[in-house]
Amino acid sequence: MHRLMRRLFTLLSVALVLALTYSFAGRGWVPAAWHQYLDPFSFGTIAVFTIWVAIWIFDRHFRYRDLSLERVDEMDGFEFERFCAYLLRRNGYRHVSVTQESGDQGVDVIATKNKKKYGIQCKRYNGFVGNHAVQEVWSGHQYYDLDAAIVLSNSQFSDSAQELAQELGVELIGRDGLRKMMRHLPS
Repeated sequence: MHRLMRRLFTLLSVALVLALTYSFAGRGWVPAAWHQYLDPFSFGTIAVFTIWVAIWIFDRHFRYRDLSLERVDEMDGFEFERFCAYLLRRNGYRHVSVTQESGDQGVDVIATKNKKKYGIQCKRYNGFVGNHAVQEVWSGHQYYDLDAAIVLSNSQFSDSAQELAQELGVELIGRDGLRKMMRHLPS
């Protein structure tokens, strides 16, 4: 779906260049009989491109505006992964990408910060997050050959998960850490 949208955007961008060229420079060179077709096409192309870019900017920068932690608790798992990717970008991580939804080897998001590549496991949970999340992200971090591993959750971690994470060097970001990261959301 993402690839299709990118191709459509490329096609629309080419149409925009042609529409702008016609509007600003080519209108005098085109026979007057064609104006009745090319003028609405040109206007429509420019309007559709402008609307597309406005929607993209809104989605990219203001989608999670004024989001509360209670709303995060209501997200499904895939939406939480996309939210975490957005949140990581807002907190200085670069080259943030969400892995495939299934078969991700325990890493939901891959991101770079300070020249280190991180594998992040996103856990939207109601109870305590256990050892399994730490084990998954550790194995995924090895699989993808990353520098560090993080478990990011809207919940708290069990004592055994904290012990295992400390032993393996996995960083745990729980509810309080998530709240601190959410301070960088647009308001």
